Amino acid sequence: MTLLEICQWISDTQVGTALRESQYMFPLVEGMHVLGLGASVGLVLWTDLRLISGAFTRERVGEVTGQLRPFMISGFAIMFITGFFLFWAEASRLYASGTFKWKLAFLFAAGVNAMFFEWRESKTGEVSRIQLESMPLRGKLAGWISLVCWICVILFGRWTAYGLK
Repeated sequence: MTLLEICQWISDTQVGTALRESQYMFPLVEGMHVLGLGASVGLVLWTDLRLISGAFTRERVGEVTGQLRPFMISGFAIMFITGFFLFWAEASRLYASGTFKWKLAFLFAAGVNAMFFEWRESKTGEVSRIQLESMPLRGKLAGWISLVCWICVILFGRWTAYGLK
């Protein structure tokens, strides 16, 4: 069975068909996906702005991230779960979509960047303690990579929703 056949099977299941053809459920799931994205990425934006010294420069990075992390994770969980259902409804269409593949690539890159940053911070804790406006290069780099990746995830996600290939 090829990946295309698997995606077609996923789309043709009762859940996929019902979700895709529902007058209310698909827009509800899509709306929740956008709200989860706004909560997660909106708060990631503040963390990234702190890392690149664009906001909260008088606060320690650890204080900013510590306060926002539970809400970012909750938003990401909503975004992930609803994204799974959106994929389920349109897997065969998304299989052929180049913009969807780019969205997933940037989503993966954002996740790797965040995991690497968190792993590095758990070892040293250096960036989290910084309160000054000047940030070490690795902190700024992590912030910029995250900003670029999430902007691309959003753009490619919107292009995917509007059927651009």
